[in-house]
Amino acid sequence: MNTGLSDQQPASRPLTADLGDQAIEWLVMLQSGDATSRDHAAFADWCAQSPDHARAAAEAQSLFAAIGQTKAAQQWQENPDIQNEIGSFRSPAPGAAAPRRQPRLQPARSRAVWLRPGRLAIAGAMICALMLAIFGGLEATGPIARWTSDYSTAIGQQRAVTLPDGSVAHMNTASAFSVDFSGPRREIRLEAGEVIFDVAKDADHPFIVSANGGAARAVGTVYGVRLEDGGANVTVREGIVEVTRGDSEPLRITVGQQAHYDTDGGLRKITDADLAAYGSWQRGKLIFNQRTLSDVMAELQRYQPGRIVVARDTLRDLKVTGVFETTDLDAVFASIAQTTSARVTRLPLLTIIY
Repeated sequence: MNTGLSDQQPASRPLTADLGDQAIEWLVMLQSGDATSRDHAAFADWCAQSPDHARAAAEAQSLFAAIGQTKAAQQWQENPDIQNEIGSFRSPAPGAAAPRRQPRLQPARSRAVWLRPGRLAIAGAMICALMLAIFGGLEATGPIARWTSDYSTAIGQQRAVTLPDGSVAHMNTASAFSVDFSGPRREIRLEAGEVIFDVAKDADHPFIVSANGGAARAVGTVYGVRLEDGGANVTVREGIVEVTRGDSEPLRITVGQQAHYDTDGGLRKITDADLAAYGSWQRGKLIFNQRTLSDVMAELQRYQPGRIVVARDTLRDLKVTGVFETTDLDAVFASIAQTTSARVTRLPLLTIIY
């Protein structure tokens, strides 16, 4: 892909993390559905600041497009506005005057677009009532599982584990699993959280991940399993995975697809999994594209102790698009306070948005 780099620009020179982050933030914002013509013009101007800016934009686009051939990834790749804005930059010839630019719109770190904000208020008495209700049932995610399993991560921690067969397990926050490779099958029991498995090929020993009454079977592939309340999600990055649950017919899913099962034994396929955002925590980021505030807070709760409560119905369905650091969750709450009239109260083991 033509990145618009000068022949004199060394392709091997690493980009700064800041430029890469900003490029991702720009692309997410431009695809949010809320971007204006001024935003697109500002992005083109951002790309034109230097060859490194243009290369960061191209690499960010490739990241989303190359993760998987899903509908979402194709939209990133085929969007003509983004292609034009990235490809239109050319380094000026030596000694040539730099083009005049209009004042730039610079995306702030962890920039977010919060749609349909409203005027919101709630009484202090209701906050107290929520505190009592939440603290009454408060507990950390899967503490017993993390103490008794073979491998575990604490809240906010990620790690990669090489298994006895050479497979690699990429563990997300507050996750735990145990292994049994003693028989004809390589068996994993996921007890908490989420793990992405890069499975070593071994046709004679299928690799099976059991979680919440279901199982995902593969030989050599890359797929993730995430525990949900009473069920699980299985997402495939490479290869083919067979998912079973109770008496349901086995379900085969492939790259860019996801299977979900729950307590009632239901098993369904999602053919357009958002692989652009899936697994972004491996890069230390959380990417949200038109997700509800309720879903975003549920995800953030996995990365910090305690509970997050969205106290008003009108806030829960607010659409959120943004890129955030897993190590800087305060930026998410700051964005809420800055871009809506909602208020955020943070207490030990409890955050209330109202």
